[in-house]
Amino acid sequence: MSTLLTGDAPAPRHYLLVPPEATPNGPLHLGHIGGPFLWSDMIARHLRVRGDLPLVITGSDVYESYVALKAHAEGVSPEEVVTHYTERIQRDLAGLDIGVDAFLRVDQEPWREPFEEEVARCVERLRDRGAVLTRTERVPYCAASDRWVVGGWLLGRCPECGAPVASYFCEECSAHFLPEAVADPRPLLDEGPLTWREISSLFLRVPRREVLEEALAERGVARGYRDTVARFLERDGLTVRLSAPQPRGVPLLPAPDPGVPHALFPYAGIFMFARLAGAVHGQLSGTGVNAFDPDSGVTTITTLGVDNVIPTLVGIVGTSLLHGATKPYDRCLINHFYRLAGRKFSTSAGHAIWAADIAAAPSIGTDAVRYFLARADLEAGPAGFDTAPFLHTANAVLADDLGKRIAAAWSRLPQGTPGAPAPALVTALEALLAEQSAALDGHRVHTPRAVAALDRWWADDALAHTAPDGAYWWLKGLALLAFPVMPSLAERVWQGLGGSGEPRSAGYPAATPVRPLPAAPGLPRALAAELESCLPRTLRAEAGA
Repeated sequence: MSTLLTGDAPAPRHYLLVPPEATPNGPLHLGHIGGPFLWSDMIARHLRVRGDLPLVITGSDVYESYVALKAHAEGVSPEEVVTHYTERIQRDLAGLDIGVDAFLRVDQEPWREPFEEEVARCVERLRDRGAVLTRTERVPYCAASDRWVVGGWLLGRCPECGAPVASYFCEECSAHFLPEAVADPRPLLDEGPLTWREISSLFLRVPRREVLEEALAERGVARGYRDTVARFLERDGLTVRLSAPQPRGVPLLPAPDPGVPHALFPYAGIFMFARLAGAVHGQLSGTGVNAFDPDSGVTTITTLGVDNVIPTLVGIVGTSLLHGATKPYDRCLINHFYRLAGRKFSTSAGHAIWAADIAAAPSIGTDAVRYFLARADLEAGPAGFDTAPFLHTANAVLADDLGKRIAAAWSRLPQGTPGAPAPALVTALEALLAEQSAALDGHRVHTPRAVAALDRWWADDALAHTAPDGAYWWLKGLALLAFPVMPSLAERVWQGLGGSGEPRSAGYPAATPVRPLPAAPGLPRALAAELESCLPRTLRAEAGA
C-alpha cells in the first residue's frame, strides 16, 4: 500500500489560508460563499485529509465605507452595524460548513491593539524605506453634510470600461482609480452641492514594474490579472493609496492636511491584517513565528474575487516587497463572480440567495449546495446559479444516484471486522486523492476537477466489489474524497464505519468493526418550493412557472 494511505506520508506541512475580510454591511449570500470562502474551506479540508496542518483565518472589514452607508440607512451607529453583521457572517459561514479557525474583528479587543500596533510598525518601516509619499488629489466634498464623498458614497462610471461603479474600483474589469478619475461622478445621496477640494493624501511607492511582474508570475497569477496590474500602475504612476479622507478607521499620523481626516485606506489595511493573521497563525499552530516571515516554512494562501485584484496583487504583494521583512502570499487564488439568473449577486439590491436561508431549508442540505457551487469553474470565468440545474443535481445526481449507491454498499457491509482492501481499490483511491491535490494544492485552484475525482470514485461500481469486503473500503474512500466537497456526508459515512472525528488518509487502513450498524447516510431530495422560498422575490414567480 502506498505512503499516503499507510500513515507513512511526509512530515505535516503548515498552511495559512486567508479568505477576504467580509464587509459587515449585510449577511453573506451564495455569491460570497461560492468563491473565496468555499475555495479556502475545500483546500483546508483536503489538506487535513492528507495529514497537513492548515489554519483558516479571516475577519470582518470593519472600516469599509459601506458600513457607514448601512448605518446611515438604518439610523444606527457604525459599531452597531458591525456587531450585528459580523455575528451574522460568522453564523452564515458555519451554516454552510465553512470552517474558520480564527475570526478577527480589529476594531475591538483582543485584536484592536495588536492590529493598530501592526499598522504603526508597518507604516514606520515603509517610511524609513522611502516607500511612503504624499500626493495631491481632488476629492468631492459636501459642505451641507460635512461629508467627503468617497468610497461607497460616490457613484459614476469606470474610467477603464465605462461600467457603473461605486467606491474606488470596478467590479466588471477590476480597475482601481482615484475619485477624480471617475467618469460622470455623482453623490449617492442628495445632501447638497459638491465642491472638489484639493487635499494631500498618503500613497505607497510600488516596486519597479518588472519586480512586481516577476513576483506575480512566480505565483502563477494569470496574464490577464497581471495586465490589469500593469494598467493600474501605468495610470497611477507606480503608487497605491495608503490613506483616505474618511472619519472611521485607524488614523495615520501625522496627517498631511490639518482638518482633513486621514485614516488607513481599508484596501491598504489588508496588508497589515495579513501580518496580524500571520502572527495569530504562529500562536495557534505552535510554530511561534509569523507565517509571513521569510523563513517561516508556512505556505500562505489568499483567496479573492476579481474585485480585489489590485488591493491584493499591488496592496499586499507589492507592499510585502517594499516592506523587506515580509514574504508575499505564496499563492493568490482569484475567482470570477457567481451570478444569479444572469446578474451578479448584490447585497444592496437584494438580488441574492442568502446563505442562512438555504442552509436552513430542511430538504436542500448544505452538501448539495456546496457540491453544486464547487462544480462551477470560477477560475476560468463567471458562472450562474439557476434553479433547474440545481434541483437536477441535488435530486437526480446526489439523492438518487449517489444516495442509492451508498445504501447498496451499506447493505453489504461485513459482520464484524472487515478484511484487507484489494490493491486495485487502494491504487485507484491514491490516484484520485492525488488528482484532488493537483486541483486544490497549487498556484491555481480548480474545484470542478476535485469534484470530478469524487464523481469518478462513486460512479465506478466495480470498486465496491473488488474484494469480499469491498463495500466497506469503497465507502471509506468515499469519505476521504467527499470531505472537501460534502463534509457532512463524509463525516457521517466515516463515523458510521467506526472512524472518529474527520476523515483522514492515515486512518484509512484501520479496519474498524461497524456494529451496531447505523442507518445508511443519505442525501435529501430538494423540494422546489423550498428552493423558491430562498430566491429574491423578483425571481420567485419565474421559478414557479
